[in-house]
Amino acid sequence: MSRYGDYLRRHEAEHNLILSLCRTAEQKIARGEKCDIRFATLSNDEGLVMATVQTPPHNLVLSRATQHEVAPLAEMLFKQHTHFPGIVGPSDIASSFAETWGDLTGQKSVEYMDQIIYSLTKVLHPAPVEGKMRLAKPDEAPTIAAWMRAFAADALPKSEQLNETDALKKADEIIKAGRMAVWDVKGKPVAQAAVSGTDTVARISMVYTPPEERGHGYATAVVAALSQQQLDSGKTMCCLYADARNPVSNSIYRKIGYEFVGRSSLYVLDRQSEKQ
Repeated sequence: MSRYGDYLRRHEAEHNLILSLCRTAEQKIARGEKCDIRFATLSNDEGLVMATVQTPPHNLVLSRATQHEVAPLAEMLFKQHTHFPGIVGPSDIASSFAETWGDLTGQKSVEYMDQIIYSLTKVLHPAPVEGKMRLAKPDEAPTIAAWMRAFAADALPKSEQLNETDALKKADEIIKAGRMAVWDVKGKPVAQAAVSGTDTVARISMVYTPPEERGHGYATAVVAALSQQQLDSGKTMCCLYADARNPVSNSIYRKIGYEFVGRSSLYVLDRQSEKQ
């Protein structure tokens, strides 16, 4: 990232997923751990114009670009026999890439999720609710794993969902890293929100409240408190992705100060339609 970081950080809210995936990979490599990450770029005489990253077997993540830069990158990845279950990126670029990829491979695609990218530099604190934010505890991993699976079932395609074993492993890792916050009411977690990102921008994700605890403002409270904590720790900005089709979550985020940055789409590919 020392070579391309400056380009990506010019629009850090939109590129935060790419930057955080690369940061995680660098940290694993520094610890001597194996890490399968693939980073491809397209450049012209003026420098980098498009980037993409993938951690197999997960989705291909695209950077900002212009329409005429999509085809050359898609053709390069096609020649390298790259495979991925879906495409994530700025809506116009993801749409063009999915269409171009379909022409090259025969794979049909469908827009699975239309998301709004938000950023925040100042928290507008909601009305107080019972409880407080704290980090999830190690013995709460089974609860967090169950909530992560429920969140994925509600929001993500099958390729991104976790079985019980993988969910528990991921919950353990996130909790040990101090990246999972919960809203605590009388010693009981009632909502969650995770944080990742870069040295300067925090990305809030996995916001979830179990059905029996909804309607009390817990999700709003945990997102607001976690966002404030990140700003207080020195982050210059917080960002998050919200389902554009969910008016409740979008209303929550706007009320606490999150502002529209752009649109992002997730396209899921049909492996059955791939050219043999």
